[in-house]
Amino acid sequence: MTEDNQDMSKNSLNGGQGWEALLAEAHAEPEGLDFVEERLENRIGLNKRKKRRKRAIYSSLSTVAAALVFVFLVNTNGAFAQTLSRLPVIGQLIEYIQFDKSLSRAIENEYIQEVDLTAWDGDKGLGLPYVLADAKNLVLFFQLPDDFELAADEWAHIYLKEMREGRTGEKLEGFAYTTSSLSPEGREENHGFIMQRYHFSEGELPEQISFDVLLELENLPREKSEAPVGEFAEDAYEHQMQEIGSFTFEVKFNEFAEPIVSEFHEQLSIRGQSITLEEMRVYPTGTEVSFAFADENTSWVKGLDLTVAEEGESVLRGSQGISAIYKEDYSGMTVFIESDYFDKPKEQELWIRGLRLLDKEEEFITVDLEKKTITPAIEGMELKEVIKGEEKANLVFATKVMGEEAFGAFAFDYQDEQGNTYSLKNMGTSSSQNSWMETHITVDYPESGRIILQRVSSPLLILEEPIRIPLPQR
Repeated sequence: MTEDNQDMSKNSLNGGQGWEALLAEAHAEPEGLDFVEERLENRIGLNKRKKRRKRAIYSSLSTVAAALVFVFLVNTNGAFAQTLSRLPVIGQLIEYIQFDKSLSRAIENEYIQEVDLTAWDGDKGLGLPYVLADAKNLVLFFQLPDDFELAADEWAHIYLKEMREGRTGEKLEGFAYTTSSLSPEGREENHGFIMQRYHFSEGELPEQISFDVLLELENLPREKSEAPVGEFAEDAYEHQMQEIGSFTFEVKFNEFAEPIVSEFHEQLSIRGQSITLEEMRVYPTGTEVSFAFADENTSWVKGLDLTVAEEGESVLRGSQGISAIYKEDYSGMTVFIESDYFDKPKEQELWIRGLRLLDKEEEFITVDLEKKTITPAIEGMELKEVIKGEEKANLVFATKVMGEEAFGAFAFDYQDEQGNTYSLKNMGTSSSQNSWMETHITVDYPESGRIILQRVSSPLLILEEPIRIPLPQR
């Protein structure tokens, strides 16, 4: 932001005549908003991607102060929100996130920071007007230029290429992120915003970062092209990706609040497996819980069915506010329980309602495509069908599950009996029917007729009574 723009912002938004005029105009318009909640679904169509570690920020106090008032009134006064939409950038951002309570509370508590950055690749530009962060989370608000056009059946995507420590240039690892996308219908409604959320599960965040992102256009076909029976289409949806540009940003952070740390080192025994609750860390955006799995366990712990309860009632579960990241060797996991920014919750408990256990001796299986057998035999799993092509084969596995459960059963890499490594051509999972889930994979047909697959998950086992862990208050 230029010095002139900063002065204008102070005069118009921080108690000057422009601000009084803005309030007067807001109260003069009685009509409510035209927004509906279904728009939120279009705004937060999230694609998950994994990467590794850390995050960003600059701040303009005048804009932050205005944002505090904006959010409070956006959620209570429709006419004022209409007025905000006529203000550049900050009004658009408020309109964009008004249905997200956690982001709104963050702005209300001055946790939004203006960076006002634009990166260029030739004559192509990409904006990063605002960011939001604490010691474990980062939200990036990218904005496409006003003249950026999306044709019918085109979607805009932004993907992270690399993130680096700002001073040393060292590549950061240890994080995961989700990214929204932008459709032609949402282009005007969203004001060109594409939002990315990052969670950093490993280590602390540096004071500044630099990162590269890729802006792409995806052209989606109107109809799905069906592959003939016995043939193996690499992709039934023949969509095309067009690279628009690669953009580099550098951001510096303000000091973050220190987390409240509670150490437990409490050992739990669940279905004969030792699980240790190590510690909890409470941040402005939620609580991080660390578990460790004992080396002597006979099974890999491949998942915990978790829920957060208030006064005995579940308020968060699964992907709705709870995320988990495993260590690469599956010796432990970190669970992050999101909460509304700066919201003071009631007393809460983390419930472990079930888990996924994979016997270490049954992690790798040999599949005989000719005999349709699995070795060792896995209880509740069978090779249902083998469809042979000239060079490939489609395999259909059936797995006994509870209810309508579905999960990824295999790693993408597999081997032949000679130890050569290949990648699955396709893998898909259908929701269960009559408590049987189907997993479809396509492989290169092996000379010996046998392949070795690595199992990466297993059906959920429900506990008779949940294990209840009190969560510390923020």
